[in-house]
Amino acid sequence: MFFENKQEALLKLIESLDKNVICDCVVLAINKRAMFYAREIALNNGMLEGDFLFIEEVKSPINQETSLAAVSETKDYILIDELIESFEITNDYLFNEIERVYEEKILEDIHQLRGGEGIISLENRNVLLVDEGANTGLTLLCAIKSCLNKKANSINVAVPVIAKETAEMVEKIVDNVFFAKVVEDYVDTRFYFKEYE
Repeated sequence: MFFENKQEALLKLIESLDKNVICDCVVLAINKRAMFYAREIALNNGMLEGDFLFIEEVKSPINQETSLAAVSETKDYILIDELIESFEITNDYLFNEIERVYEEKILEDIHQLRGGEGIISLENRNVLLVDEGANTGLTLLCAIKSCLNKKANSINVAVPVIAKETAEMVEKIVDNVFFAKVVEDYVDTRFYFKEYE
């Protein structure tokens, strides 16, 4: 356990941020748990513009704990080919499931939290993607892909706790990664908080 609660995780994450890098970033929470961190980072750094980038994972029909893919509101997706092959998942099933998750979960979130409007323009903007924890990096990679396809100028990532392999992978494809703790053998994000709400 690294953090007493999300407030402590936030403070440690804020300490890791380079204010010169993030000062003109659009802050994007990539899931509902990240909203707290994104809002507080924006307020703490005088940032005025923020948004959500809605992303959902697509689970295996064989094991609902296992994610096969992630899809974003911009209909970008990341697949975990090794798992898809090992579970012998057909393309028909996979892409139908991606479409179902998009329509049932992402569109609902867009209507609930953004009144049905699309995400703000990211073209030529500097982006700070915020999450609470990153294990496999699936959701984060999907968010990065969406930002690249939306022609963001720079992509930065802030997350309190991240798996070592994921940190190394993400550092190669984005401009900056900010984190409070890197974990060699990542278990589950809740494991790193004494109080996990």
